[in-house]
Amino acid sequence: MLGRLPSLRAFEAIVRCGNIAAAADELCVTEGAVSKHIKALEAELRAKLFIRVSRRNQPTPAGERLFQETRSAFALLRQAEQSFSHDLSNRPFVLAAPSTSLLRVIIPNARLIQEAIGDRPLQFVANDTHYGAVDASYSLSLRVEEVPDVSNMLLKLADEEFGLVISPLLLSSEANDPAHTLTHYNRLLPKDRPHIWENWVEESGVSLEPAENTIYFDEMYLALQGAEASLGPTIAPRPLVTEAIENNRLCAPFGFHQRKGAYFVIAPLETEMDPDFHRVGDVLTRMFKST
Repeated sequence: MLGRLPSLRAFEAIVRCGNIAAAADELCVTEGAVSKHIKALEAELRAKLFIRVSRRNQPTPAGERLFQETRSAFALLRQAEQSFSHDLSNRPFVLAAPSTSLLRVIIPNARLIQEAIGDRPLQFVANDTHYGAVDASYSLSLRVEEVPDVSNMLLKLADEEFGLVISPLLLSSEANDPAHTLTHYNRLLPKDRPHIWENWVEESGVSLEPAENTIYFDEMYLALQGAEASLGPTIAPRPLVTEAIENNRLCAPFGFHQRKGAYFVIAPLETEMDPDFHRVGDVLTRMFKST
């Protein structure tokens, strides 16, 4: 197996990155070279290592077993490389999170994170991955899911709650029948959450009549901006609209209901002992639990 280190490296990168194209970019090689390494490794082990699922290369049971047995070794190699070239104070703290969480909660409070890590450089990465291994280049990754299926260190920030939000200019707090009033406005729907309205209606038990029209947005943060601009109501996670509700830019006429998921922060294996992970995790807990 020692003679297969380049193939093992390609295999480990595919599992972490999710697909061959992303692994090839990280390793600065062609997709064909990565595929060739995997074919050679599968022939050597006489086992299929991946299946294709919705644009992702998902490990088979044999692939998952190989990943668990090799990931720590590669993590230690990356840690050795990082500690050799940079000490902690000069290495940036890289915080990865879904784009909407970054824009609505984290970046507006970035000074609190910077205070927690002192003079250490701070970087943000938009990452909407909700499963799989954490990229080793991240110091901390924020995800929203039920329970992350990873062996890394986890900190739970807050439960996931959703609610309908709308500008107070469209719906006053004295409205006798907000559900009926909402039929006069467009529904705002983020394309990355195509079923969010149906899920909310089913889970909240609120009965809504069909809206006159739907306005589509590519991302949730754009739909939230549209709601604040009085284009209509949308469905939103509570932490992402807390500040807007407190400042009367939005209101939630039906309140919020809890879902099965939660907000977690995850550390790659090689940064589990990084004291700044815990400091930043504490800051993020206060941000997301301020609701």
